[in-house]
This record gives sequence, structure tokens and C-alpha cells, in this order.
Amino acid sequence: MGIEYFSKLLESSTEKELLLSKKSNNISTARLISFLIVIVGLAIGFYNKNIVGIFVGVLSIIIFIALLVIHSKVKEEETYFKSKSEVLNKYIKRFGDGWKEFKIDGKEYLKDENSQAKDLDLFGRASLYQYICVANTSYGKNFLAKYLWNENPDENVILERQRAIKELLSKDDFSIHIQTLSNIIGKEQKNNSDISIESFIEYGENKNVYIPKWMHIFTWGLPTATILSFIFCMLGFLPVLPVFLLFIIQLGFSGFGYPRLMQTLAPLFSFSRSIQVYEKMFEVLEKETFESAYLKELQDKLSKGSGVSRGVKQLNSIGNAVNLRYNQILYIIACGVLMWNYHCAEALERWKGIYGNQIRDWFESIGEFEALISLTVVSHVKENTCFPVIKYEDTPRLKVEEVYHPLIAEKSVIANSIQLNSQTCIITGSNMSGKTTFLRSIGVNLVLAYAGAPVCAKSFDATCMAIFTSMRIQDDVSQGISTFYAEILRIKSMIQYSLKELPMLVLVDEIFKGTNSADRIIGASEAVKKLSKPWVISMVTTHDFELCDLSGSGDVEVVNYHFSEYYVDDKIHFDYKIKDGRCKTTNAKQLMRMAGIL
Repeated sequence: MGIEYFSKLLESSTEKELLLSKKSNNISTARLISFLIVIVGLAIGFYNKNIVGIFVGVLSIIIFIALLVIHSKVKEEETYFKSKSEVLNKYIKRFGDGWKEFKIDGKEYLKDENSQAKDLDLFGRASLYQYICVANTSYGKNFLAKYLWNENPDENVILERQRAIKELLSKDDFSIHIQTLSNIIGKEQKNNSDISIESFIEYGENKNVYIPKWMHIFTWGLPTATILSFIFCMLGFLPVLPVFLLFIIQLGFSGFGYPRLMQTLAPLFSFSRSIQVYEKMFEVLEKETFESAYLKELQDKLSKGSGVSRGVKQLNSIGNAVNLRYNQILYIIACGVLMWNYHCAEALERWKGIYGNQIRDWFESIGEFEALISLTVVSHVKENTCFPVIKYEDTPRLKVEEVYHPLIAEKSVIANSIQLNSQTCIITGSNMSGKTTFLRSIGVNLVLAYAGAPVCAKSFDATCMAIFTSMRIQDDVSQGISTFYAEILRIKSMIQYSLKELPMLVLVDEIFKGTNSADRIIGASEAVKKLSKPWVISMVTTHDFELCDLSGSGDVEVVNYHFSEYYVDDKIHFDYKIKDGRCKTTNAKQLMRMAGIL
């Protein structure tokens, strides 16, 4: 698509946002004027018994109410386009390094046992997750994390998801609309979004009834008696005292039943702020036409039973009624005259009886749509992408053409190609020449491929494999484990998994760098031999040229590749291109000389 496409959309959205902001300010001014006219008109009318003044005052009240309604709709539109501008601006930031400022980075999914996620920068700051995530609901974020770390890739699931993502890529307006609404939800719910949604879902699935049926006698009887007594009082048939007593009794019921009422209504309180936006999102998802089976299945989750649109519309009405508590005066009057809290709780209980078991499906559906749209991001902001060919075979295969790292700006990234079939690949090369980045390019794109997403390559053909990495090794002082021993344990886990005779890909950067060269060469040679199996592809980078000799030993099937540097005017340069054979140059002394050490 290119940055120009998103820049034009952003310009249009910002323009609409500014126009709506100006319109909102004008309406606010008109509201103030109409309110002042109400006060002046009614004051003059009643004080001077002037019918014109009273008429002007009443007319101004009508105008004021109309302006309130109009202003609410204008503010809603303004919020929408402000959110849309933020979404589009994030796309523009992905063309550079601005995306590293995004707050949602998935750091909560980094686990100590998941070393591959750390090595490949899948989660956390400056990660793949931070780069592509457009999800704001807890379900959306969880689904994306689940997609990105798929330990058991399934060919059929990948293919179905690819079809879904291809279809979403053809629906730009729909995609941006969903992201805009999702962004509003994220801003409104802020830090308590995960808790409020989950507590509401758990409430819906809970079969307990908090308002007993016998309470209906009071919830309908007392308000009826209060209203009738008030009417008779106004007509002069009753004194004020019965009305006052009934009012106090209802307030007493509200106070006495407050803990039980809170059990019913509390799950809706924090969630109610976003119901209206969810209603719009559900409506969009329900009405959209899809072709892929994967998206149709997600849509069907929303159509089960009485349908999500109807259910959320009713819930929105209940939420609006519950939110009357923010207006203390009206709230006290409503509780004293109508037993308001009880009627809200009863309405929510009735709603739960109809829709309670469907709520989780609704939010899971939204979450999967958010996750799938996140997987389209790479294709939207990178010019050279493709959908990979992924098959399940007993022996692993990897064939990539012009693959590059998705987190490096396209204008400065260098693409490389390689083809491996159940082989061990030894990659040598000088410092900073691109060895590690190449390994990560393979690993990260394979993660995207297994998620069903497009990858950063001209072509990408691979089999389903378990991914193992050894790149960022850290010591553990509390356990008495050094960096070197931590790497030994990591390599050991790879060797143990290889005994299962299941397809696997091994990515090892600077093997056994934590020990002396003599021990390192012996240990690395043995590790490479143990990992050289028909069901394993191993890619190992090293500075030890001696490992390249394994290619002619006849013990294992090894191929050698290398990266190299070149010099211009005594300055070091890199082309970051992988080449056949072993490296024949080093640059450590030159780099130390440039740093002033030598």
C-alpha cells in the first residue's frame, strides 16, 4: 500500500475530526445561549406574568434538549474520527521506528521457559507483537499471542487462516473501521478492561439467581402504591405523609439490599462504558459478508441463539439505566419512587437467562477478528511480501527467496535466500556482518508463516517444524547457572527433542561462545553431529572456522555459508549478503582500531 495511502487517509480523517470539533464548540456555545434564554425568559414570564416570556422560555428548553442530543452525536463522531486518526498514524509509524513507542507490546506473554520468544523478539519492547498488534480487547491480545507462538503448527489450520487473512486484506475499510472501534474500547476501558470483561462473562455463565422471585411483589407493588398515593395526594384525597413513608421505605429497601444488588450489577458497572462501542462493532461484524470458512465460522458465533445485535442493544439499555447512579439527585428519586436498582438488577438477570452462555463466544469472536487483522499488518506496510507455502512432511524443508526481517525498515533491510533439506548449515562471518539478523529473519518469518500471516520474502516454502533457538543466553545467579552452562542446557534440550524424531528447526547463534576456543570447537562439533538428523535442519553461526571442516568429514551433511565485509578508504563496510562457502576474513582488530582500543 505504501505510506502515501495511509497519509491520505489520515489527512482526510484529521480534516473531519477538526470540522466536528469546530461544530461541537459551536453547539456548546448555542447550548449556553439557549440555557441563558431559558432562565431569562421564564424569569420575565413568571415575574411579569408575561405569556411571551414563558413561551420563549419553554421553546428554549426544547431547543436546549435538542442541542444536547445533537451535541452527543457530534461528540460521538468526533471521538470516532480521532480514534481513526490514531489508528492511521500508527500505520505510518510502522514505516519507521515510531512503532517502538506503542504501549501494547505483549511483555506479559514472555515466559522464562519460552526462550524462543525472547531470542526472536516475539514479545516485549521492540518485538514483532508490538509491531503488528492492533488488538485492544484481552481476547484479541491473547489470540494474537497464541497465533504467534504455535508450538504445533497444523497445515490445515494455517491454510484456513491464510484464506481468512487474504479476504481481510481485500477489506481495507472494514479492517480500519474495526480497528477504530477497538481503539475506542481500549481508551475507554483503560487498565481495567481485562478484569471488567472477564468478570461480566463469568457473571453471565453463573447460574445463580441473586434476586429472588418473591421480591417482585415489592419491586412492583411499592412503586405502584407510591405513584397512586402521590396522585391522590395531588388531588387532595391523601396527606403527604403516606407518600413520604413509601418513599423512605423504598430507599430503605435499596439500602438493605445493596450488597445483593451489587453482586448482580457490579460486573456491568465498569463494562457499561464500552457497551455502545461493542454494539457497533458487533453490528459491523454481523452484517459483513464473508467468503472464507474461517471468518464465516467466527461470524456464526455471533448469530447463535437470539443474535448478538439484539442482545447487546438490550444490554446497552440496561447499562444506561444503571448509569443513572452518576446523577445523584435523579438516582435517589428513582430509587425512592421506582425501586430503580431492583428493576435494573431484575432486567439484567432476565437478560442473563437468555444470553449469558453466549457472551464468551461473542468476545472470542471479536478477539479472533482483532488477531487476524493484526496478522494483515505486515502486508499493509511492507511492499515485498508473500503468502508462504506450508506443508507437513516427515523430513523438514526450507526454501526462502529474498527473505528479510520484518522489524527492520524496508528501505535499509537486505534480503537473502537459502535452501536447506535436512541439513546442517554452518554460517561463518566477521562481527556485525549480518549472521544473527539472518537467523532471526528465518525464525520470525517462520513464526508469521505458522500463524497464517504473509511473510517478508519473495517466496517462502517450508514444512511444519518445531522451532528451537539459542541466541540470547543469560546466567541465573539464584540457581548458580553461568551463561555457558545455560547454553549447554539449551543445546541439551534440543538434542533431547531430536530423539523424538519429529521435524525441527534449530537456530544457534555463536555456539558455545562462553568458553575458550579449544573447548568450544570440540563441544560445538559434537553438538552439531548430535543434531545432524534426517528430521532436523540446523543453522549455526560461529567465528570458529574449524567447524566448517565438518562439511568434508563424511560424518554429517554440512553446508557452509558466510557473510563478509569489505573496505573503502580503510573504513569497514558490509553488504549483509549471504554467500556460499566459508568466510576467509576477520574484522575484530579493525573494529577495535576504529573504537580507539588499538
